Amino acid sequence: MPYAQDVIGIYKIVNKATNACYVGQSQRIKKRVKEHFRLLRWNKHPNAKLQNAYNKYGHDNFSWEIEVVCEDLEDLDKIEEAFLSKEAWFDEPTTYNIADFAKAPMRNRQHSEEVRERIRAGRRASTFDYKAEDFRKRLSSAHQERWFSNPSFVANVKYIVDNPDMTYAERARVLGKDISSTRRLALKYQYLKGVL
Repeated sequence: MPYAQDVIGIYKIVNKATNACYVGQSQRIKKRVKEHFRLLRWNKHPNAKLQNAYNKYGHDNFSWEIEVVCEDLEDLDKIEEAFLSKEAWFDEPTTYNIADFAKAPMRNRQHSEEVRERIRAGRRASTFDYKAEDFRKRLSSAHQERWFSNPSFVANVKYIVDNPDMTYAERARVLGKDISSTRRLALKYQYLKGVL
């Protein structure tokens, strides 16, 4: 499970070019940040300030980090509120937040059965074949192209596949990655040994 080690807490997304940041909270920080960057890449992020900055400065100028790990969900709103109201602060100003209050509207809530049925109906009405071989090939190709356009990713894969004599743990330690991800990359890209 990719998010088995995920944490509850407060995170920030920083624009390294301007030193401005966005602060957020999540019960699963790694998953939430991944979602932020996916929406930013697709130019569909609901936060226009963050999206415009991402479009202007590019992916390589943005990084993220966990600021506060919380044990209790009740603490999330209070701590994020402190950052937004400037009672607590980062070195970077929280320029990209739109709301000046903290609230996760769907926490501990579920969609009503009526809304869930509308979602199901919309999916059933779709005629697009997501299982079509052509679509799957195009999607896979796009993913490969995106990942392999990242020099850092290519360097990591090269190190992993070119050192099969090392254990997964040793390779993970050198790269600062978890063992599970290292094993997955080794098995998935072993055919690239000596090619990269």
